Amino acid sequence: MMKDKKAKLFVWAQPRSRSTAALRCLSNRHDVKGFFEPYFYVAISGKPEDRLHNHFIDSGIVDEDYNLTKQLVYNTIEERHKDHHVVVKEFAFTLNGDYTLIPNDASHVILIRHPFASVSSSTKMAQEKMNIAFNKVEEDQASGKLLSGNEALLDLYRYLKNTKKQVVVIDSNDLILKPGEVIQFMCSFSGLPYDSSMLMWTALPSGTFPQNWWTAKSLYQMIEHCSAFADVGASQVLVHHLTIHIISLDWLQISKKPD
Repeated sequence: MMKDKKAKLFVWAQPRSRSTAALRCLSNRHDVKGFFEPYFYVAISGKPEDRLHNHFIDSGIVDEDYNLTKQLVYNTIEERHKDHHVVVKEFAFTLNGDYTLIPNDASHVILIRHPFASVSSSTKMAQEKMNIAFNKVEEDQASGKLLSGNEALLDLYRYLKNTKKQVVVIDSNDLILKPGEVIQFMCSFSGLPYDSSMLMWTALPSGTFPQNWWTAKSLYQMIEHCSAFADVGASQVLVHHLTIHIISLDWLQISKKPD
């Protein structure tokens, strides 16, 4: 990739697949603009025709914003990309199948985690950070919605492959076990400059977020307490040793605890 060309990387993730930590690393440079779940915020609080549901508004978690649209997000990503590398962390289901919202020149990483771990962590976060208490029926319903999000991720993967977009799938367990190697691979894959200092950052004070991020104030609570990886030094391994776990329909549809 030419030196003067700016990288544009989308990290598509399952909920609770360590994607926030990946974004913290990838955007931990002065020449990178990070986007934290911009389409998700539109889907829960934006203009009614772009909204997926009213649950977060009705619950008082977010405020309604009629000026926020999917097109505004797309335009902002393109505008920031003129002078900066751009990394976007997002969920596939927020697009609702509208792939015109994906820039043609972007690279894509799909970050996956076993559905049992993803669902368990998501319901726990909802209870602890959003004060959402589930009974058994509600927990099963929430789990079903989260698993349906995997179907959207799979559909997106098929679209990216069928349209010859640059896409790779990474198991988030690799990110935990070999953070330096995985982040370096993501940078090389997308054309984003890499240096080891990207792996080193501290948790943010409550109510704040990285200054080079585009996100919503009501989502700050999702970001705080996100800490850097515990053992960066042990992860400095050659990139070509990394195992990339390719996504499959059977893998994504697992909904029971592994044996």
